[in-house]
This record gives sequence, C-alpha cells and structure tokens, in this order.
Amino acid sequence: MLGRPRCMHMVRKQLYLDDDLAARLKVLATRTRRPEAEHVRAALRAYLDDQAPVGTGLDALEDVIGIIDDPDLPDDIAEQHDRYLYGAEAS
Repeated sequence: MLGRPRCMHMVRKQLYLDDDLAARLKVLATRTRRPEAEHVRAALRAYLDDQAPVGTGLDALEDVIGIIDDPDLPDDIAEQHDRYLYGAEAS
C-alpha cells in the first residue's frame, strides 16, 4: 500500500507533466487502482527523503549540540567554524 497522508490537511499544488510522465502515471494508477495524486505524493515523499531526510534541519543540529566532549578539539571552534570547515581566514 502506498503511503497515506500523514495529516488530514492537504495543500493543493499544481504541476506540469510531460506527455510521457502523464501517460505512465495514468497506467500506474489504473493498474494499482490508486489515485494519481497518491502516487505523486509517494514519489515526492521518497525523493525528498532521499534529498533531505527528515531530521537534518535545525532540529537535528539541536539534537547533537553538546554530545561531543573531546578535549582535543580547538577551544575556538564555535567562533572560528568557517576556518575549520572551509579553510576560511580567521576573523
């Protein structure tokens, strides 16, 4: 079974499909007896999870704050993070 909506509220979006995608989507929906929109939502959810998995935003950063207690890390890592991450000149 394809993923059902995770919430009851839906936001209407309009998108354009080329002829090939539209035809393939129609065949899939007919074969599975599921609405085209359900397939589009499932495909978009899988794509977005692959591109930016849930929990990789600010919440994920907040989850890891303070979990590393390494005495070998530089003391100025918070202030000079660009230098350590990107080799940028110290400010």
